[in-house]
Amino acid sequence: MNPRDRIKLLGVGLAGLGVAGVAQAQSQGPVSAKPISSEPWKVAMQLSDGLEQAYEGLINIQNVLQLDPKMRFIVVGYGKAIHFLLNGTKTPQGALFEGLIGSLANQGVQFKACVNTLTFLRIPKKRVVLEATFVQTGVYELVKLQSEGWYYIKP
Repeated sequence: MNPRDRIKLLGVGLAGLGVAGVAQAQSQGPVSAKPISSEPWKVAMQLSDGLEQAYEGLINIQNVLQLDPKMRFIVVGYGKAIHFLLNGTKTPQGALFEGLIGSLANQGVQFKACVNTLTFLRIPKKRVVLEATFVQTGVYELVKLQSEGWYYIKP
């Protein structure tokens, strides 16, 4: 057998292995996350850029909690995104943020609203959803959480 025929035969064999691997992976279904630690991961999420970012971040949390319901999240809202924490604000798809926030809060997600942003924008605290608590400064809260071992994410 000449060298070119050997290469062709090797290529056919490798291609067959690849197809078998794909077929096996497809038959196994979704792969679940494997915990690195016995303790639940703690994640602090910054939402400050606007309603699109807020919606994306909350959907990300929803997806992660389907994989690992033990994960803990604190969402800190400030800046342009503070409006997602206000009663009556709609998602880019037209649903109320309140429904998504309520659903996530029922799964243990905490929400924190920045008082400095509310004051600057002249938004009364009574407009903030009931699930949210108040922190004086959103950035300070995120730094504090990181110093306490929380992972930081900004979608």
